[in-house]
Amino acid sequence: MDPRIRALYKIDPDSEGPAVARRIVAEELSDRVPDRVLEDVQLMVSELVTNGIVHGSTQDDGPVMLDLYINGAIRCRVLDHGARFARRFRHERDADAGGWGLQVVEQLSDLWGMECSPQRTEVWFVRECA
Repeated sequence: MDPRIRALYKIDPDSEGPAVARRIVAEELSDRVPDRVLEDVQLMVSELVTNGIVHGSTQDDGPVMLDLYINGAIRCRVLDHGARFARRFRHERDADAGGWGLQVVEQLSDLWGMECSPQRTEVWFVRECA
């Protein structure tokens, strides 16, 4: 089996999007990485797709894009069609339960970043496979 993969998926920007993204990650990675890595990557992808739906793409804008590349490490990019997302971290004193997605990605990834333009937002992370 070739350990390298490259996969690009279009995810509808609706309430099912995060679950679809988790299933895609499971299908692509379940026989390639340890369970704990798979669970972490599923959680990070779910958080980023949720952000892409909530802060970026709408049905009129088009799908959220999920780009997975594996070659010794997992590199994932989530792209949406909006620039309505501001990089902001939540604090423990914030009252509601939402808004922790980027902190989750920061904690679970080995490296991550964000690029914003007027046309799109791209958030990416790298996670070692071992």
